[in-house]
Amino acid sequence: MTRRAARGGFTLLEVMIALAILAGALLTVSEIVGGSLRNHVRARQLEVATLLARGKMVELESEYERKGFRDFDESAEGTFEEDGHPEVRWATEVVKPGVDLSAERILQMLTGGEGALEDLLAAASPQAGKGGPQTTAPGAAALAQGLQAQITQLGEQIKKGVREVRLTVTWKDGKRDESFTVVTHMVVFAPREPGA
Repeated sequence: MTRRAARGGFTLLEVMIALAILAGALLTVSEIVGGSLRNHVRARQLEVATLLARGKMVELESEYERKGFRDFDESAEGTFEEDGHPEVRWATEVVKPGVDLSAERILQMLTGGEGALEDLLAAASPQAGKGGPQTTAPGAAALAQGLQAQITQLGEQIKKGVREVRLTVTWKDGKRDESFTVVTHMVVFAPREPGA
């Protein structure tokens, strides 16, 4: 009697199971590679948009240092076509500060307390801290008025020279719009071209 020869091949079932495992592995690898490519494209778009935004902010800063701010809020929009990216859009908003900049409020912010002007005058009085009654020095009222006028003028200068600048950069990512907004504050007290 002869012994049966050892099997040298795979059965159809073994081949089908191996192919199913291979197909699942290839599908997983293709999803990973596809996701990696999408992330790479998105990162590249974000990098381009960030560089364009930086350039636009430098351009805005240079423009406002040259001509100063207008007395009202401004907005503008456009594309980066001149920079070779017409698919990327920008929009700017230049907003006046909405805070109270009265003389009393400025002193309150600087000193951290209420009644700052009166406290400042009382501290400057020669009678302060001597144990006697708190009296104000002669001419303190004139000093207070002069100081209040100076601080009011400072508040007006701050209102004219400080703006919040919002730059929004938008681009298409397939069917979706992607965007980010950069918010900064610009200070220009002495523009190079007065009245421009």
